[in-house]
Amino acid sequence: MPSLPASSDFTGGAVTEGQFKTALTALRDYLSGLLGADGVNATALATLGALGAGYAAKAAAYTVVVGDCGKVLNCSGTWTLSLPAAATAGAGFSFAVRVETGTITIDPSGAELIDGTAAVAMVGGRSAWLISTGTEWLRMTMPKAQNTATDITADRLMAVGAFGLGANAAILVTDYDAITATGVYRNGAVATGSPIASSLYWSVLHLAHSSDGTSSQFAMRSAGTTANQMYFRRKAGGVWSPWDKVFHSGNLLGTVSQTGGAPTGAVIERGSNANGEYVKFADGTMICSKTITGQGPISTASGSLFIQSPGLAIGALPAAFIAIPARSLDVYSPVGVSAWVQSATAPTTTTGGTVQLVKSATSAATDFVLTATFIGRWF
Repeated sequence: MPSLPASSDFTGGAVTEGQFKTALTALRDYLSGLLGADGVNATALATLGALGAGYAAKAAAYTVVVGDCGKVLNCSGTWTLSLPAAATAGAGFSFAVRVETGTITIDPSGAELIDGTAAVAMVGGRSAWLISTGTEWLRMTMPKAQNTATDITADRLMAVGAFGLGANAAILVTDYDAITATGVYRNGAVATGSPIASSLYWSVLHLAHSSDGTSSQFAMRSAGTTANQMYFRRKAGGVWSPWDKVFHSGNLLGTVSQTGGAPTGAVIERGSNANGEYVKFADGTMICSKTITGQGPISTASGSLFIQSPGLAIGALPAAFIAIPARSLDVYSPVGVSAWVQSATAPTTTTGGTVQLVKSATSAATDFVLTATFIGRWF
């Protein structure tokens, strides 16, 4: 590009008309070299090398030239983009690279470096601004945003709602078994793999542990019930474990249940009826208790002792055992008269058997109280 004429070429006292015209021509050549000759803004920007002022599509190996300053090179395919020597390009020389498809390897000249390395590879969907410092090349990457809320492509920018974060709704899915990306998910219709079959409105946190598919999921019921329900499970070897229920202050007590020996209901169930009280535990243990008042007198001789006759039938139990339970007995009198109790017949799974009240001396009291406790299993 020609040099800018000196001011004296225009203003000198001895400047002739011919010299003035020559200076004007040199000025025009200088300006056209700097800004272009057609008076179009785009041409001026391209001539100046302004970033984005030019565009060129490249589909095969290419070496950047000085005329590419400011251009956007739109590249497709897999090949090498060679850079000129940084000193040749000059400090401040810059251009943009957009990789549409394939992988473009950017290779500086000779032993020069780019971002401190001998070469860099850019994959489809990536863009970068390359700048010469005069001695090396720098790269300013321009990451691409996610294509979808679950896009896990490396170096993608997360949008609002990415992986279920930051938005007013988690990601809607129909199959919890098929989730692979860490995130927050939900189902509106019936979804495969939900904690309770054919149930709606779960919110699930999926944690992907590693690329081999090892994962964990935590599920909370968001609607469709008044109870707070939470479950968790894990995936190993490509197989999901069954969902395990989380117990808390809201569901610790309730109706116990089981399927195939595995608890499916509450942890503790307490109840009572006309036959006494019972407590069932999720592991199958059950305790029944029964209190019978107004017993006596103990006045029938039996050897050297006295017994209540006939024997006392404890009667029906408040809940049924699956096998004969262990029985514990006690007797007392509110006024402090002592006695003891002995077995007459064993309990069954539904009745408490019979017992006898015993004293070493006769007693006409009829206020003895019998307490009987039974421990066994409900499944």
